[in-house]
Amino acid sequence: MKLQAGQFAPNFSATDINGKEVKLSDYRGKKIILSFYRNVSCPFCNRRVHQIMGNNVRLKNAGVQLVFMFESSNDKLKSSVFHQGISPWPLVGDPNKKVYEQYGVEQSTLKMMKTMLVANVGQAKKDTKDLNLPQDKDASMNLIPADFFIDENLKIVKAHYGKHLDDHIDIGELKAFAGI
Repeated sequence: MKLQAGQFAPNFSATDINGKEVKLSDYRGKKIILSFYRNVSCPFCNRRVHQIMGNNVRLKNAGVQLVFMFESSNDKLKSSVFHQGISPWPLVGDPNKKVYEQYGVEQSTLKMMKTMLVANVGQAKKDTKDLNLPQDKDASMNLIPADFFIDENLKIVKAHYGKHLDDHIDIGELKAFAGI
């Protein structure tokens, strides 16, 4: 079931790539940007993470907490030099998709196919080629991304469920929510 603005964000407990427990409730009192991505080798997901990391210092200075969820295992994420550099934000592998299910993140072959019509697949692959990303043969091909803006009281301000593999909340809207 998809979540909506005004609902409380489901609490979860997971372990990040550094072995640290990540609980959404630990971030009460901060604005939170919770993003769900496909896997360690997804060119769209990694390009998006790169865009967000370009605002890393400003987001940190604004007191915003980011949490990145990937369907790849923590070991696969940790084997990627690119993903190790995402600090100070928690990077959480959820290969069993438990947190994905809590947040209603969907798998859709139709939306996956739509990506080929609306996104520049070649450019995304080119943008991420130099990152030397590991492959994840266990990952799904049709997991659709989702982003959530969560306020200081753990209430969802905005829930965005992608329409295709390259559909996230606009980076300008992310900056506005963060106040940067």
